[in-house]
Amino acid sequence: MQWSVCPHDMVKQLQTWLDLAGYLQKRLDEHLVVNPVTDFALFYEHDLPKAELAFVNPLDAWHLVHERGFVPVARTELYDEVVFITHPDDPADRLDALHDQPLAAVDRQFATCLGLYVLREQDLTPREVVFQPSWVQVIRAVAQRNVRFGLLYQDFYAGLSALSRAQFRVLHETHTRYATHMLLLHPERVAWREPLRAVLTAMPADPEGAALLRALRLGRWVPAEDLGGIEPVVQVPVPGRA
Repeated sequence: MQWSVCPHDMVKQLQTWLDLAGYLQKRLDEHLVVNPVTDFALFYEHDLPKAELAFVNPLDAWHLVHERGFVPVARTELYDEVVFITHPDDPADRLDALHDQPLAAVDRQFATCLGLYVLREQDLTPREVVFQPSWVQVIRAVAQRNVRFGLLYQDFYAGLSALSRAQFRVLHETHTRYATHMLLLHPERVAWREPLRAVLTAMPADPEGAALLRALRLGRWVPAEDLGGIEPVVQVPVPGRA
């Protein structure tokens, strides 16, 4: 079975994901092939199209379900969240200062969808979204005052050094608990859904499984019947986009 793992996670803990594949392989008696892909372009072009099992971010999960008929298996306890930022010297002290202002973000990222959804829930709308090629470029745009506000994927923010964080100030950090990365199966592999779930949910009670969970830092695996809170978030309109 071909298993694709989100490059964002693979690049941080490559060996642990390979160890998890071996763990599942032994208990399911099913050969699992995990390619150590850490580049998103290669992942989307060559790896994910061949996937029979996929661990992906919420936006990719939505596409796999709606475009390829994948079936959700489980989610984690590590929720995707976002951080709104501004220049260190900006006087803004509330999120509503962002209303009708340009907002720097990265296109086709769940974090961007989530940030826009959170703003919409509070009746706040950016004038436009100024897309940057990376989260690093979002920081740069704010630090250089090209854009007054930006949003970052919280997991990216958590890994920044003190020097990087000195370039901006956090205006607001979300705690929505709407969505996590998800594990999904190709529709032709749906027979493996329950056996796979059984092994994943039993991991905390098994010393080897518990050690892998601690190493992955994803919490427990939680059975998922559907996409849950992902659905409305990924469909929020982008200001300034026709």
